[in-house]
Amino acid sequence: MNKNKETSAVKDILIVTCITVVAGVLLGFVYNITKEPIAREQAEARIASQQEVFQAAESFAEAEGLEEELFMDKYEEGLTDNGISGVKLNSIDRAYDGTDGELGYVVDMTDSDGYGGDIEIMVGISSDGESYKINGISFLELSETAGMGMKAKESPFIDGFNSLPADEIIVYTKTGKSADNEIDAISGATITTSAVTNAVNAAVIAAKTYEEVF
Repeated sequence: MNKNKETSAVKDILIVTCITVVAGVLLGFVYNITKEPIAREQAEARIASQQEVFQAAESFAEAEGLEEELFMDKYEEGLTDNGISGVKLNSIDRAYDGTDGELGYVVDMTDSDGYGGDIEIMVGISSDGESYKINGISFLELSETAGMGMKAKESPFIDGFNSLPADEIIVYTKTGKSADNEIDAISGATITTSAVTNAVNAAVIAAKTYEEVF
């Protein structure tokens, strides 16, 4: 009797092992089939977002040197001086016109202090070497409260960044915009407003620092 139970247990183990192996092979097969389309879709979404925030640009090229100590030190110093924390710089791309003239930058930035978690945005920044202007912003990740923080993707909030001067730090107001560097807060979503504004300011600091260092 005990021998039969042992034999049955061994069979069960073998069956479970076979199922696990087959499932693993199938998952690996599915992953290999889908990884390239997914990567292609992500790349296309990124390009579309770049073009959305910098419509005057004809092409974009990744900015190199973001890992260099001089750049990172000055960038972190800029964040500290402006009281900005909880942000992560993902990338900077240079924006060019049709004759390879440089127009400015597109910065991918994540702020971890959103009400619903990480907020990742793409920020288009025009620069003539002396003054800076926000062309627009686009969200790559936003999981805020429906009807409140998610209004960040809607007008009038998102449109408020279009052509916004960025020589000074951008601030949000709950009482109505009265200065060029102000943005009207989303009603009932101050945390989201603050996170987005911080991310935009961090993006500007990153672009200014990159231009200064390189």
